[in-house]
Amino acid sequence: MRIFIAVAALTISCVTRGVYADVPREFSAEALLLPTPPQEVAAGTFEQCQREVAEKPGTITYSRVEYDKKVFWVIDTHTGIGNSYKKVAVYSPKKDGTFRRCLLADLEGVVHLAVAVDPRTGMLELREQANSPLKGAVILSFNLNVAGTGMSP
Repeated sequence: MRIFIAVAALTISCVTRGVYADVPREFSAEALLLPTPPQEVAAGTFEQCQREVAEKPGTITYSRVEYDKKVFWVIDTHTGIGNSYKKVAVYSPKKDGTFRRCLLADLEGVVHLAVAVDPRTGMLELREQANSPLKGAVILSFNLNVAGTGMSP
């Protein structure tokens, strides 16, 4: 029993002191299972990712939305294992050409989203498209006029 306690204490001590220098500090099991899109993305990255997804479909959808002569991106990541669970991120353009995440939402019970923006009001709407009780319902609505004004994270 004493050996077990000593090994456990040594293991905790090594992990908390950062003995495993090759492992990034921000690594977590949650980040591996439920990936969160990055806060900032370089110019051209979304276009490249969209081309890759077109060649080899996966669990991520990239939707380009234009409003007020600006390009916004909506990233839809299916993270459910047996359940309908998604992470949705909206990115707004910055002056230097990069994109900054202005909305991150977790959605449960949603299968397939349709992305559209009202050109008059700037309201981005995500509607359920799958044949379910939610079909046609607005799942998420976001005003693109406030994106990047400091009101969003």
